[in-house]
Amino acid sequence: MSRASARHILVESEDLCNELKSKIEGGASFADLAKEHSKCPSGQRGGELGEFGKGQMVPEFDKVVFSAPVKEVQGPVKTQFGYHLLEVTARGDSMPRASARHILVESEEQCQELKAKIDAGEAFADLAKAHSKCPSGQSGGALGEFGRGQMVPEFDEVVFSAPVNEVQGPVKTQFGYHLLEVTERNV
Repeated sequence: MSRASARHILVESEDLCNELKSKIEGGASFADLAKEHSKCPSGQRGGELGEFGKGQMVPEFDKVVFSAPVKEVQGPVKTQFGYHLLEVTARGDSMPRASARHILVESEEQCQELKAKIDAGEAFADLAKAHSKCPSGQSGGALGEFGRGQMVPEFDEVVFSAPVNEVQGPVKTQFGYHLLEVTERNV
């Protein structure tokens, strides 16, 4: 079954949709405009919808996502929800997937201290159990497998670009500061 990942900006009027598209074509950030203008909760994630299969979205949306060129902004696309700008970020039968673990703490300083301990040989999993404020800490920080766009953008960017089995961070998100380690990735 074909799968895709996409991001979108949902607004009430076709005029605003066209105005935002012009701004993007002029170099404005899609993610920033989504955060500022989108009526969809995904706007707070830069419009990221994550990975989905054919038929999981409304027909007008599906038609564009499964036929338009990847990485090109499309729209306005009218649906029952309003007007969308869409960008297909990936499409295919095997979408990018990764597994990672993390340690979430309050401050950048804490993050740097923990990274120094890992660099000195302490076990990532033990430090996650002792210090992470995320429930995943109890399982050594393991987050399991996920697709592109299923995590916050700052996290996603590191997970899908950093070397596997190398601790990265501090990475700041709205949740705090993370140390991240990609444990597996299919791309």
